[in-house]
Amino acid sequence: MSMNIHQALLTRRSIRKYTDELVSSESIERIMTAATWAPSGSNTQPWRFYVAHGKKRDELIKGLVKASGPEAPSMEDYPNVTAEIEEVLADRLAENDPAGVRLLTLSKASGQFVRFGSIRFYQAPVAIVVTSPKKMGGSSGMSIGAAIQTLLLAAHGEGLGTCWLGMPIAYKDTLIDVLDIPEDEVCITSVSLGHPDLESPLNKMARSRLPYEATVHILG
Repeated sequence: MSMNIHQALLTRRSIRKYTDELVSSESIERIMTAATWAPSGSNTQPWRFYVAHGKKRDELIKGLVKASGPEAPSMEDYPNVTAEIEEVLADRLAENDPAGVRLLTLSKASGQFVRFGSIRFYQAPVAIVVTSPKKMGGSSGMSIGAAIQTLLLAAHGEGLGTCWLGMPIAYKDTLIDVLDIPEDEVCITSVSLGHPDLESPLNKMARSRLPYEATVHILG
């Protein structure tokens, strides 16, 4: 995929269903290299990335599902949960302006899908967990945010999809154990990465923004 930076910014979206196609090691390296070149306060580079794929990704997701408790759908049931939400979404999208359809307000089941989908990294083939050395402070949070945004845009430029996820961090003990994260690092956030299923209604909801004038004030 070839696009300029403005196209990338305006067309990137959160992806909640992926194909089974694996992400190449070359793409992962390009994306993660871009993330490490994000700006940071005093060039502290307070990010550490744990990129799980293959067997390690499978181990991580199984561990998170187990940690989330018995109410979580089993690995075998999760595709059925996804299919049910997609069916409801498809009907709503056919009836309404896509901009008016919100996943979290669709139904109680959609909220459960977001929760349990998040801890599965929405079945993406790559799960990325972001940590930071505990000694970091000051503007480290802003710097890590810049690195994540860079990662998301770099992935989009590769024709891949991502979703920035907070839910897996609720199970930090599992992340630490499976990914062998050192004791002097703290888990900050996570991202799913894979090839987007462009036919899924989960990836067709329109995105909206507040009016430009409501958020941008040009003075001078």
